[in-house]
Amino acid sequence: MPNPLADEARTMTDAELGDAVNEAYREIFNLQFQKGTRQLQNPMAVRSARRQIARLRTILRERQLAAAAGTPIEPLPPVVIDPQPEDEPEAATDDSAETTDELDLADNETTEAANEATTEASDDDAEEEKD
Repeated sequence: MPNPLADEARTMTDAELGDAVNEAYREIFNLQFQKGTRQLQNPMAVRSARRQIARLRTILRERQLAAAAGTPIEPLPPVVIDPQPEDEPEAATDDSAETTDELDLADNETTEAANEATTEASDDDAEEEKD
C-alpha cells in the first residue's frame, strides 16, 4: 500500500531531502525539550518525527545506492490526486434542501428550548424544596 508521506518525500530533490531531515531533527529536539519540561501535548509526535527521519534517510540511501550502481534514481514528479473522477457526474443540488445556516439555526433553537426547559425544571425543584 503506498505511503503518501513517502510519495511526497520521493518528489523532493536530494538537497530538499537533506533540509527536511535537518528540520525533522530540529523538531525532535524541540519535542524532547517540551517533554522534559512537561509541556508536550502529543507524546506520539516524537514517534512520528523519528519515523519521518527514518523515511527520509531511507529514500536518500536508496538514491545513493542506485547512483553507486550506475542507475541513479531521479525525483518523481509530484502526484496530483483528482478529488472527483471525471466519469462520475456531480451530485445534483436540491433547491428544496435546507442550507447549513438554516440547519444551524434550527439546532440552536432546539438547544435553547432544551436549556430553558432544564432551567424551568430546576427552578420548580428549588421551589418544591422550599415548601
